[in-house]
Amino acid sequence: METFSWKDKDADGNKVVYEAHHFGGWWQLTCTPKVGRAMKDEVEPEEAEFTPELWQTLRDLLWRKYQRRRVSWALIEHIDNILAGKATNERRDQRRK
Repeated sequence: METFSWKDKDADGNKVVYEAHHFGGWWQLTCTPKVGRAMKDEVEPEEAEFTPELWQTLRDLLWRKYQRRRVSWALIEHIDNILAGKATNERRDQRRK
C-alpha cells in the first residue's frame, strides 16, 4: 500500500489532513482535522469522497513526486484516466458482474 498525504482547508476554513491510500488498483481517501501533537492519537481518520478538485490535487502531488522519481508513471496515468472519465475508482472485489 502506498500512502500520500497533503494539507488543505475544508469548506468551513478548518485545516484538514488528507491521506490517499493506493492498494490493489484503487484509491481510498481519508481525512482528519489538523490537531497538535498531543491530540494526534485521539483523532480517528474518517473516509472521504474524492471530488474532481481532490483528484487534481492528488495528481499534482504525484506529478511532483514523479519528477523526483519517487512514483511510477502508471499512478499518474490512472488518475488522468479517472479525471477524463475513461476509468473508475472501484474495488476489484466489489465490481458488479
